[in-house]
Amino acid sequence: MQDNLFYTEEYKNLKKLETSLTQYKTLYFYGAGLRSEEILQMQREGFPFLQKPEAFLVTGKKNDSFENLEQLDGIPIYSIDEIREFSEDSAIVVIAMDIYHNEIRQRLADSSVTYPDIYYLTDAMEQLLTREFLENYLPKQGLSAGFLPFADDCKVDSDLYQERIHTYSVMCERDTKTVAHFEVVPWISNIQAGAVAAEKRIADICDDAGENISALNPYYNELTGLYWVWKNTEHDFSGICHYRRRFESNTVLLPLINDEADIILPLPFVVGHDLRTYYQHWGEAIYYDTMLQIIKEKYPAYYDTAIWCASHPVFIPNNICIARKDILSEYCAFLFDVVFSVEDKMAAYDGKKQKRCWLSEHVSTIYFIHHIRDYRVLFSKIERCW
Repeated sequence: MQDNLFYTEEYKNLKKLETSLTQYKTLYFYGAGLRSEEILQMQREGFPFLQKPEAFLVTGKKNDSFENLEQLDGIPIYSIDEIREFSEDSAIVVIAMDIYHNEIRQRLADSSVTYPDIYYLTDAMEQLLTREFLENYLPKQGLSAGFLPFADDCKVDSDLYQERIHTYSVMCERDTKTVAHFEVVPWISNIQAGAVAAEKRIADICDDAGENISALNPYYNELTGLYWVWKNTEHDFSGICHYRRRFESNTVLLPLINDEADIILPLPFVVGHDLRTYYQHWGEAIYYDTMLQIIKEKYPAYYDTAIWCASHPVFIPNNICIARKDILSEYCAFLFDVVFSVEDKMAAYDGKKQKRCWLSEHVSTIYFIHHIRDYRVLFSKIERCW
């Protein structure tokens, strides 16, 4: 199976972009968020994508993301209004996500400044770039996994997976409404998380039935849905996705039906520097370090993997997965014991309390990286609704 026509063309466009940008002496990256950190990290790892930027440009620094932030890894960050002249041998590469491209185009068009050539890195290009980096990086780290192609959807006879493969899309009545919606497919059911405290029902399946931790949803987010799936279902393969994030198509079913995979996971992120540093975008290091200590004490076989993850940039996001039943059970037992143990140990901490879901993605990453040689793991692109 090959990438579909759209991604095949986007890969060609990515390579054209790389070639075109070699003619410029100076590059400016528009956007100083996680995607820019990702590209800088790829460059640190010796991956030959673009040159180091002269500076990062942002629409404005009067927001939470750029408060008191004047540089990223020693590279200055400027508001687009702060630079009035650009050299002839320079170019701007818009790194920000597609949803911001029209706003950026309009902002640049409305300015009185004469800007150099402008190029756009699309979301599809970034996903292809990430996959290409990981295909090179993981084997060098002694880690083996496969990558599903970015393929067109396909029809799969439900008789081939009925009752065997089923996942649950976690949603909550407080969720932000999306403009787009996913197609309904028979192998994904909606489950309402935090149902025990909800004022209305938004799904036929709720996480307050059977054995559950529904009351913990304000702290655990999608994990209350995952816990319910673990304790109350018996599918051969199961897991969760989110109301606005899921595997892109029915193609993820094929390797499970054909006994070619044990686990399907989202395409990992490449983060800036390492996972311990990355966690501190949202939480305090003391929580991450407590997690490491818990793993060392209770799961010593996982400790070397935990330390590897803490010092490397591969992050498996969102707690999304489809896994064989015995693997899902082992994974959940590890995940919830570590997260609950961290909570117990940090109960008396008088600093800011962290959402457990932030830390749980790191625990999940540790589990799956630890077992990447033991099970047949495939990574697949995640589709998003906005």
